[in-house]
Amino acid sequence: MGSFDWGISRDLHDMGVCVYRLTLHPLAKYPGPTLAKLTNFYAAYHAFRGDLHLDMWKSHQKYGTFVRYGPNRILVNSERGLHDIYGYRKNIQKSKGYLPILPAPGAWSVHTAIDKGMHGHKRRVISQGLSDECIKSFEATYLVHLRRFMNKILGENTVVDSEGWTEAINMTPICNHFTFDVMGEFGFGKAFGMLDKPDNHFIIHAIAASNMRTSIYCQFPALSKLKLEKILYPRGSAMRKKFLDLTREFAEQRVSGGKESKNDLFRFVVDAKDPETGQGFSMAELWAESKFLIVAGSDTSSTVLATLFFYLTRYREVEQKLFEELRTTFSSLEEICLGPKLLSCTYLRACVDEAMRMNPPAGGAMWREVDSNGAFIDGDFVSPGYDVGTSMYAIHHNEEYYPESYTYKPERWIESDNNPAKAVQTARNCLNPFSLGPRGCIGRSLALMEIRVALARVVWAFEMKKPEGALGRVGEGIPEATNGRHRVNEFQLVDHLTSDKDGPYIQFRKRHI
Repeated sequence: MGSFDWGISRDLHDMGVCVYRLTLHPLAKYPGPTLAKLTNFYAAYHAFRGDLHLDMWKSHQKYGTFVRYGPNRILVNSERGLHDIYGYRKNIQKSKGYLPILPAPGAWSVHTAIDKGMHGHKRRVISQGLSDECIKSFEATYLVHLRRFMNKILGENTVVDSEGWTEAINMTPICNHFTFDVMGEFGFGKAFGMLDKPDNHFIIHAIAASNMRTSIYCQFPALSKLKLEKILYPRGSAMRKKFLDLTREFAEQRVSGGKESKNDLFRFVVDAKDPETGQGFSMAELWAESKFLIVAGSDTSSTVLATLFFYLTRYREVEQKLFEELRTTFSSLEEICLGPKLLSCTYLRACVDEAMRMNPPAGGAMWREVDSNGAFIDGDFVSPGYDVGTSMYAIHHNEEYYPESYTYKPERWIESDNNPAKAVQTARNCLNPFSLGPRGCIGRSLALMEIRVALARVVWAFEMKKPEGALGRVGEGIPEATNGRHRVNEFQLVDHLTSDKDGPYIQFRKRHI
């Protein structure tokens, strides 16, 4: 058979696959973008662009609750679907689409482990280093970094104008540097020193490149065989190796320092055992878990903090109400720390929850695979082997659960005459910035401590405003944009599994009460 005949045969095969996927495939009944029904390249393209979360939201607006978002993938945008997919069910597991993101064969972490037994073991061990007791013991170290962060914003040597305002500060890099220093200290007992010097700022760019790669491959796993990272981000591999070498050096230094030298993850997990199996972590496993927590924890916290600064400078009545709550709860700046008083600040919690709703740090869908028994997802039976997921951004902007979903409104989280308990409960049931169930974010309590204490102290100590002119518009949507980025009062995130961002620029002034 000649090459011409082979070409015809290949074309006929491709046409047959397309016809099958559009008409006879078990998921053919679900609506969705035509190209997405045919190939995962559609989702990979939007992952590359960083607007995957926006396209998923737009698809639900057009097609409804169920959207076919790949030949073998279904998005579900409902409260029941969310809990069916991510809750405690035996017939749903992490998608095999995550296999390409392993740094090396067999290098599983609590985040990447697909096998439920392996994941359960890792989670039971690592959770012993993330208990409330452990986080409380780390707080003093965290506060050292928070004071440095606030001194960077407005310290004794900060230049201010005649009215006491600082120059406009881009909050994305300073929030990144703060949270990476905190998580380096927590993971390895040693900060990266990003707030003080630029030597390790390359880590931010290395992780951004790695996250773009990961995001693309999670949407289209077969692309990983092409090694596209060499084309898309040629410097990414070198920077990533430099980051891994640095964390390995930190880990070795931490081991030589002894178990009791720091109140960090190492201290609490080095001798921890799985209560079910009696097994603990090897040094390699502990290094891998610490490395993952640094990356995931730093990005989540910095994104939420930058988001909060964006909205508080655009909703001034919210900032004032939060300030009044803090001033009536605490008698001094140093009194703001973990404890009953902080927990009593319902408006503080509402501000943070609303920021995570508006801009979830991971806005796309975390894919889950239906196992051999099949599963009912919001009443629809999905056969074994297919992936299901809920876009966090899409459900957080579902008007059924969040009326005026593009308005930053902390009051939606607080019961009142105008906001009955049922509405608050529904909002809470659909809030999912840390995922749910057995695979929910293991560092959730640490992230919330970091965010709430930092926000409370900054609002207590400083007034803030967005600057006039172009800098004041950084991070905003553009009215003429056509890809979902047209909302001026929405903080714009770039979805690469986690979030890239720029801005907001903020000016600060010391409060004098």
